[in-house]
Amino acid sequence: MKRRPLPLNALRAFEVAGRLESFTKASHELNVTQGAVSRQVQHLEEVLGRKLFERQHRSLKLTRAGRNLLVGLTPAFDAIEHAVARVEDRADDTQLSVLAPLTFSMRWIVPRLGRFQMEHPDLQVQLGTYNDDKAPVDFNEVDIAVRFADTQDEQLVHEFLTGERLLPVCHPDLAKKLKTPEDLAGVTLLHCSAQREDWRIWLSGTGIKGVDADRGPVFATLDMAMEAAASGFGVVISDPAMIGEYVVTNRLTVPFDLPVDSPYAYSLCYPEGRLERRKVRAFRNWLMGEIKIETERRKLAQKATGPS
Repeated sequence: MKRRPLPLNALRAFEVAGRLESFTKASHELNVTQGAVSRQVQHLEEVLGRKLFERQHRSLKLTRAGRNLLVGLTPAFDAIEHAVARVEDRADDTQLSVLAPLTFSMRWIVPRLGRFQMEHPDLQVQLGTYNDDKAPVDFNEVDIAVRFADTQDEQLVHEFLTGERLLPVCHPDLAKKLKTPEDLAGVTLLHCSAQREDWRIWLSGTGIKGVDADRGPVFATLDMAMEAAASGFGVVISDPAMIGEYVVTNRLTVPFDLPVDSPYAYSLCYPEGRLERRKVRAFRNWLMGEIKIETERRKLAQKATGPS
C-alpha cells in the first residue's frame, strides 16, 4: 500500500511540544529555536485543518484533537527510535559521552574510571561535567548522564544511584576548637550554592539553634568550598563519600558526627530505549556495580564501628 506523504518534521515538533506542554522546552530538546517549533506546529494545524493547542498566557493546553494525535504519535516515535537504535552502526559507536556533576565526577567516577577502561578497552569515555543541576541535558549530544536532584523528569528513565548524607567537615585544627555544635555560630560557614541549602537542611535536621545558615562566602562548586575548608578557612557541609582523599591526607575531618539525609539524590538517567546501545549498557552496568560494591563496603564499615 502506497503511503501518503506526511509532514514528519511538523509531527515531530508537535509531539515534543505536546509531550512537554511547552514550545520553549521543545526547542531545547530539538535543538532549534522556539519560533521554529511554533511555525512547524502551525503548519501541521493548517495541513490537518484542526487546532491542536489552546495558546494561553505563558502556557499551552492540548485541544481534544491534539490529545488524540499525541496519544498515537509518542509511541510511534518511540518505536522509530528503538528500531534505529537496534540497527545503527555509527562511526562513533566506541565514543561514549557521559555527563555528571563536577564533584561526583571528580570524587566518584574519575578514581574508578580505570576499572571501566580495563573492562571495555574498545570504548573511549568523554566525561563532561556541569554545575547547574537544573539545566536540561541534551541527549542528542550525551549518551547517558548522572543527575543530582530531588525530583525526576518523567520523560527520562531514572535509576537511583546513591542518596546524599550531609555532615559538617573542616580542617582538624579548627575541629579541635569546636566543642559543641552550637560553636558553629562563631566560625565561618562555607557554601557551594547561593541558596545555602545544605546548611539549612543540616541545621534543621539536627535541631541545632543559634547558627545563622545565611552567612558565609559562596563558592561555585563543592570542590572549591572543600578546598577552602581544607585550608582552615571555615566549615562546609559535605557528603562523607566525597571527602575520602581529604580524610586520608588529614586535611578534613568531621567535627560532629550528626548525619542528616538530604532530599537530593544521584540518579543515572537516559531516554527510553537508550540501553539498547551496547556502550551505554556497558557503562550503566559498570556504574551500578561500582555503587553496589561501595554500598556493601560502607555497610561493613558501619558494622565494624557500630551505629553512628
